[in-house]
Amino acid sequence: MTTEKDNELTGVKFLDNIFFDPNINRYGIISMLLLVVGILAGIAVGAGAIHSTVQLAFLAVSTMAALSMILAVAPMKYIVYSSLIAVVIDIILILINLFT
Repeated sequence: MTTEKDNELTGVKFLDNIFFDPNINRYGIISMLLLVVGILAGIAVGAGAIHSTVQLAFLAVSTMAALSMILAVAPMKYIVYSSLIAVVIDIILILINLFT
C-alpha cells in the first residue's frame, strides 16, 4: 500500500508536479515559462549580447526553440526542458557580459 508521501520524488510537491506530471497545470506552467524565458532573453541582450553576433545567435536559437515548442503545443516534457536550456543559456550570457 502506497501513500501520497511515498510517490513524491523530490520531496517538494510543486517540483514533482512541474517535472514529473506537468500536465496537471499545463497553462499555468506555460505562462510562467513565457515570462521567464522572454524577460531573461531581453535582459541578456541588454546586458551586452547585442554587440556579439555569436551570443545573439545563441540567445535567438534557444529562446525561439522554447517559444516554438509552446506555440506548437508540444508535450510538456519538451517545453519544460527546452525552456530550462534557454534559461541556463540566458543566465550564462548575462554573467559573461556582466563580468567582462
